[in-house]
Amino acid sequence: MNNILRNVLMRRSTYQFDPRPISEDDLMDILEEGKVLSNAAHNQEWHFTVLQNRALIKKISDINERYLSKDHADFLKNSKLGDNLLLDAPVLLIISGKKDAKYVKDAANMVFGSMMLVADKYGIASCWLTSTADIFAEPEGQEVLRMLSIPAEFTPLCVGAFGYKKTRVNPNVTACDDNIVNIIK
Repeated sequence: MNNILRNVLMRRSTYQFDPRPISEDDLMDILEEGKVLSNAAHNQEWHFTVLQNRALIKKISDINERYLSKDHADFLKNSKLGDNLLLDAPVLLIISGKKDAKYVKDAANMVFGSMMLVADKYGIASCWLTSTADIFAEPEGQEVLRMLSIPAEFTPLCVGAFGYKKTRVNPNVTACDDNIVNIIK
């Protein structure tokens, strides 16, 4: 199996991080590769905000936790995610895109997904937050947004965490049911 396919099949999101920092070289490599990733609309006008400030990470984590407990309580109750996801993540990456660019949200999520695979290559775990719009729509989120100094023509589209896994998890790689594929010739 080639390394790319192995990474795609074996990578799993991490929700509990070891708080030790990511090496500056590895972080810069992940960011450099992320900056040049292509997308269908060729709108690679990004603004990456790399957040390593513990107080701001805690604020975003707390807002995310309130959002999840309010709107996704059943999911959290039935999952093994634990409390205060991402609290110990040493890095949050916020990918912002030009407000008027076509397909920019989809493209930002695709870029982050690819960066998750790049991070895995360095032994760095990751997790993508689905609640980006909700985090920054709340009053406390708006306050955090002002602190981030994201240029006015950009809007946050994707938030994700990077760090080392707190515990080693052996991913279960299971084949999908055959009935999810429909081939029409």
